[in-house]
Amino acid sequence: MDMRSRAKELKAKCETAISDAEQEGRTMTEEEQEQYDSDFSELEGVLSQIKRADQLAEVAGDLSQPASTPVGPEASVAPEQTRESHAEVRMGKDRKNERGFDSIGEQLQAIAQASHPESRFETVDKRLMFLQERGGNPENEKRASGASEAVASDGGYLVQKDFNDRILERVYNTGEIASRVTRQAIGPTANGLTYNQLDETSRADGSRFGGLQAYWTAEAGALTASNPTFAQTTMTLKKLACLFYSTEELLMDQTALAGMVERIVPQEIAFKVEDAVINGDGSGKPLGILNGPSLVTVAKESGQTATTINATNVEKMWSRMFAPNRGSMVWIMNQDCEPQLTAMTSGDHPIYMPPLGLSDTPFSRLYNRPVIATEYNQTLGTVGDIMAVDLSQYMLIDKGAVRGDSSTSVRFLYDERAFRWMYRVDGQPMPNSALTPKNGSNTVSPFVALATRS
Repeated sequence: MDMRSRAKELKAKCETAISDAEQEGRTMTEEEQEQYDSDFSELEGVLSQIKRADQLAEVAGDLSQPASTPVGPEASVAPEQTRESHAEVRMGKDRKNERGFDSIGEQLQAIAQASHPESRFETVDKRLMFLQERGGNPENEKRASGASEAVASDGGYLVQKDFNDRILERVYNTGEIASRVTRQAIGPTANGLTYNQLDETSRADGSRFGGLQAYWTAEAGALTASNPTFAQTTMTLKKLACLFYSTEELLMDQTALAGMVERIVPQEIAFKVEDAVINGDGSGKPLGILNGPSLVTVAKESGQTATTINATNVEKMWSRMFAPNRGSMVWIMNQDCEPQLTAMTSGDHPIYMPPLGLSDTPFSRLYNRPVIATEYNQTLGTVGDIMAVDLSQYMLIDKGAVRGDSSTSVRFLYDERAFRWMYRVDGQPMPNSALTPKNGSNTVSPFVALATRS
């Protein structure tokens, strides 16, 4: 078996080991990790040997040609092509290749050209094979899959990392929901996060902080021991994928392609993440607030008309929001709810103020807290159409940047090419239950919804 075939075999074994563990939602066993490390170490050695062989072949090729343009009698018989082909002397690495692409449109266009069935290896943009972070360590150089093959379409290409980070940044800077959650990045060797939290369901003496209690004591009095209790929560990364097809016509215009990709991919990823934060069922996706264990649901009023929201509903929702969370809470609602709020008052005082009016903010205000209309809230009259939430109490974990790569196959029937982005993420509400206050019987929570009115 030649070295390149062995490298392919080892790479496939490593990818299979990681994929099997991810699909089963677990980390690799000790035995699997040992085998992976062994295969990966051998792969590194094989790749180093291939690289040395390629470098040697390149040097040997240079030695077989004249080092400079022939002069004297030999010049008259030297082919013009031979003289011109060595006019440029290449010293060290090609800095243009290391520099990478200037825009995502430029790179996607290069990928499309490289994946054409008639493309030859020597015509492929070499920057696809030397992807690394700008200003990064050359030792961290990443080669594209199949980059050593003579046919470019045998492998795929990763999307340059700085573009991927830019996509993720736009998701969290433009999303009103995602930008407010507590976000935790997961390390490169981890597949999830396990964290301990205080197992607190009541604020009564002896129950706060899961059982910790302080006592008033007399001078020299005996102290009574107490201990907090903890609940352990485990989150495992889920996979969110976005597949993007581009037409041949669009690929011809890299500026238009870059603009479209950087506009619609972040919006779609943001939509799915934010929708899961509110509505996710926890099966293959994050667990949403509406399905979380700490949600408090306020009952409708006796005789209340279907598909309505009244001032009493809002007052009771406000009263069930845990007081320490009120300073950072927001109201989120389906925009069909807005007409229900405009005439609301508490006595002689309005409790709702429209945006850019009395509130003097970009948001409406309800009980002087921002009101954000979203597509993720349920339709008017259904539980979840209006909610009071402190989104900082929602934990979202991810693997860092959105990973982008491409399919090098051509959809001949549609004259399109495929590009894919994947984001590994999970999330759930941090409190594991609603709280019973020290004095009072109604539970409180950082997540409050209004029950269905039908």
